[in-house]
Amino acid sequence: MMKLIMTLMLACLVMAAAGAEENWQLVKDKDQIQIFATQKTGHKLKHHKAETEINKDVDTILAALQDTAACPEWVYQCITNKMVEMIDVKQRIYHTSIDSPLWFKSRDFYLQSDVSFDPKTRSFVIVLVSIPNHAGFQENHVRLTDVSMIWRLHPIGESLTAVSYEVYIDPELPIKSINHQMIKRSIFKTIEGLRHLVEKPIYAQTKYTASELEMLVELD
Repeated sequence: MMKLIMTLMLACLVMAAAGAEENWQLVKDKDQIQIFATQKTGHKLKHHKAETEINKDVDTILAALQDTAACPEWVYQCITNKMVEMIDVKQRIYHTSIDSPLWFKSRDFYLQSDVSFDPKTRSFVIVLVSIPNHAGFQENHVRLTDVSMIWRLHPIGESLTAVSYEVYIDPELPIKSINHQMIKRSIFKTIEGLRHLVEKPIYAQTKYTASELEMLVELD
């Protein structure tokens, strides 16, 4: 009995710790875009998350997100974005370079993306994690080594999608407050840019077939 009690107590502590790490605090609420931040254990800077609703279906938004060449049009401070390797239908590797404020050098990073589809909720999740040593360093750039992003697209109506964009990035600027200010501005402007991008008729033409979606389903 004592062993069972100790096990339950330990489980409660683990759950409490996990809950504390997900204690998102609202830091900006403007134009129907909400920005949240939380400090997670083991990370120098805060994680940030943007939430909004976009009047488009999930297929349209996913098509826009996967338009690599369009990145500089809507991702804040994006200079270039290229797909450098397609591993399979779910996984790709991208190289991105971004502008930095003032006199700081531009930053660049490699990300591996994994797209999944949930047939029960008809939601998409795109997880991107940094792979800093994928290729050599670029001249006049600072290679960022700690970057992760999660896009979540959840349909809440026939042509209405809840969009969540969670980011952790260490821009390696000298003052923590400058990093946080830059990240908060970046994800807000990026969501604004996505709203404008999805208005292009070309993305509405994309409709994923049942066989295409099946390839994106996570296997149990």
